[in-house]
Amino acid sequence: MLLVKTRDDLCFDCHGTQTEKRASDVYSVVTKQSNHPVIQTAQYHVSGETLPDDYSLRPRHVSCFDCHNVHKSEKGKTFKGLRGYRGKHVYVKEATYEYEVCFNCHSEDANFSIGDTDVSLEFAISNASFHPVESYGRNYFVPSLRRGLSTGSVITCSDCHGNDDRSGPKGPHGSIYAPILKFQYEKSSGPESPERYRLCYECHERSSILADQGFKAHKTHVIYNRISCSQCHCAHGSKTNPALINFDGNSVFPDSRGELLYTPGAQGSPKCLLSCHVNGQYYEHKMNDKLLYCVNNNCPQKW
Repeated sequence: MLLVKTRDDLCFDCHGTQTEKRASDVYSVVTKQSNHPVIQTAQYHVSGETLPDDYSLRPRHVSCFDCHNVHKSEKGKTFKGLRGYRGKHVYVKEATYEYEVCFNCHSEDANFSIGDTDVSLEFAISNASFHPVESYGRNYFVPSLRRGLSTGSVITCSDCHGNDDRSGPKGPHGSIYAPILKFQYEKSSGPESPERYRLCYECHERSSILADQGFKAHKTHVIYNRISCSQCHCAHGSKTNPALINFDGNSVFPDSRGELLYTPGAQGSPKCLLSCHVNGQYYEHKMNDKLLYCVNNNCPQKW
């Protein structure tokens, strides 16, 4: 191709900081604290490269052209005309769903960075639970869902990942909240507030969560013990547990009997056999000799 500039630089001629171009300023978004590193790594992009990347020594990178076909992209379907990937070696000639484009880079890449995970496995519909990106979910008791959502709803990656500035360019270019989140989601323990977990509260009614409608100890965990949602839940999915339960190994450990287990039980009354170390406090959850469920020395007759 005969281009006057490198391809990504050419995009920023219109989608840059010069507002007279009358195109959205994407450049200012991809330079935010959390971003798809187009500025830093686009030079490693090669037309027709294999995705997911099968070469472990190739620098991990991203280009505008990994997510957009400039000749086919259209409003409401900016990924139109791109190849897709569904995980487990299932390739798609032209992506129909947004997640198929995301999985091109966020599944089984050979050049993963430290801390990266295969997202296609986390969202797999064979899992015990998952946020409904590929299909509607498995869990039918979710009383906290806000109006307009149901257990039959399907969402997209960009419902959670995107620009924190709602008046700016849409899409997962960059955000002040990592990892490119549209709203705040604190993974560390601390005092609960509407803003601290706003990402969750966009879909789940805060009032329902704190009224213990879905789990009878939500308020105790979140308000009194200041435990983050992420210490019990994986936001993508859980291979073995319902309700996105996937305990944070930095603060959740086996109990004194060596058990680390979640059992669903009656609606809203699961049993967790484990120990927690949070905010300098220690909590042990276990069954006692009388088969009562106990947290430390508190063993209610009914749970």
